[in-house]
Amino acid sequence: MPSPPALHADQPLKVVALGGGTGLAALLRALKREAGRSREPWRLTGIVTVSDNGGSSGRLRDELGGLPPGDLRNCLAALTLEDSALSDLLNYRFKGEGSLAGHSLGNLMLWALADLTGDWVRAIRQLSSVLVTVGRLFPSTIMPVTLCAEDLAGVRYVGETAVGSCRPPLARLWLEPRGAEPLPEAVLALLRADLVILSPGSLYSSTISNLLLPELQEAVAISRAPVLYVANLMTEPGETAGLDLEGHLSAISAFGRVQVSAVIANADPLPPDMLARYREEGGEPLIASGDRVLDIPIHRFPLLDPEAPLARHHPSLLNQAIRETLTRL
Repeated sequence: MPSPPALHADQPLKVVALGGGTGLAALLRALKREAGRSREPWRLTGIVTVSDNGGSSGRLRDELGGLPPGDLRNCLAALTLEDSALSDLLNYRFKGEGSLAGHSLGNLMLWALADLTGDWVRAIRQLSSVLVTVGRLFPSTIMPVTLCAEDLAGVRYVGETAVGSCRPPLARLWLEPRGAEPLPEAVLALLRADLVILSPGSLYSSTISNLLLPELQEAVAISRAPVLYVANLMTEPGETAGLDLEGHLSAISAFGRVQVSAVIANADPLPPDMLARYREEGGEPLIASGDRVLDIPIHRFPLLDPEAPLARHHPSLLNQAIRETLTRL
């Protein structure tokens, strides 16, 4: 079988990013420069996990049914071509102690559009056109799903919030119902992809969650597109406590069943005061000590946003790291 053609960042690549929460949103912010350029833009697609059962999304899911809209809303805001009052409105969160307290206006807008149109994909498309976004966004499935896990001691965790407090490493990770079908548009985007990027974020509940749908795993394999993994800056208390980069990659291989082609990792040290705060909560920097882990090339770049109060990827630095990694594949 012939090798896939070499990729170049200035080509009009079909790029699919998978994940959820703040991690996928951070990756999409880094990629939208390529999707919004005037010459040969990337055709960018985000595929978002929909197993969230906490916060505003969880309340809407429990009270009204349908998909949890929070991660979809967060990623739509990230894809807006320019910051505007509309994107600020999307992220506005109601205060106080009433029934609306804690709800994001964007979550309510997405749910209302889905109810009016009877179609979550159409609702996302309509809100995208109002916000003027670059790229496309799809939920991985339009079926309400629950993330479940079991650790090595046999303790079960049901729901994304519970999995976030699990004791790694895990023995099993799956979605209920078992027969949940992926969105056809998401499968097609992966089948046509030139490049697949796994976003940073909560390892089990964001990065791997989409890949628990077998059809999405198969689509990545059939496409033969290289798979980049943008590693987290820090471990998380609970979900990845004590897991090094090898542990992260082992989990992606075991549960997501995709072959990672290369890893983009941070080379910046955290400021001492920020590091101390994370360590108080049980977090540690996710450091790549060598050039390869599990025989996967590790590409290290300065990625830390110096202006952010928390450890966050800087969009421009991450964009440059992805472009440079493409030249090394």
